[in-house]
Amino acid sequence: MRCFLLEYFMVLLVVFPGKNVKVVLGECAAMTKGIVEHDFRGVTEENAGTTGEKLYVKYGITGIRGQAEKGVPAVMEAGLPALERGLKKGLSLEQAGCAALLALMVSTVDTNLIARSNRETQLQVTEEIKEILERNPYPEEDMLEILDRAFISKNLSPGGSADLLAFTYFLYFLKEQ
Repeated sequence: MRCFLLEYFMVLLVVFPGKNVKVVLGECAAMTKGIVEHDFRGVTEENAGTTGEKLYVKYGITGIRGQAEKGVPAVMEAGLPALERGLKKGLSLEQAGCAALLALMVSTVDTNLIARSNRETQLQVTEEIKEILERNPYPEEDMLEILDRAFISKNLSPGGSADLLAFTYFLYFLKEQ
């Protein structure tokens, strides 16, 4: 799904250069309208096969499908604004990107983080990151290293948020071209 969306957006940009980000995301929402209902229709605890299906049945989490169907709000409302504000403050692309990743982690439910642990851990990590961002929306490198070591020691990976960060960068560069 993620690769398909990215390929689709690239085609849109080649065919319709100059499209603005909101138009592209509106196309995403239109293209994926009803995907959550379609993909999860009839999925039960007994027949859920994928992690996404299991999380949907147990918690109602829609993952990337829900993000796509809504026009990727986590990117537009959290990731992209955090990246752009950080760059305006004079941070490097990497530094601003780290803050954008954390903003994405607290604005969506990272199903990969749950798959690597459990829902309770994901909720706890989200709360810890919220507290960090409340103190400083652009954490210093030492704080990021502490988070990195903690994630590695617990085998945690915010892979869903990292995918959204890649999309955030894509849209940022689209706007800047």
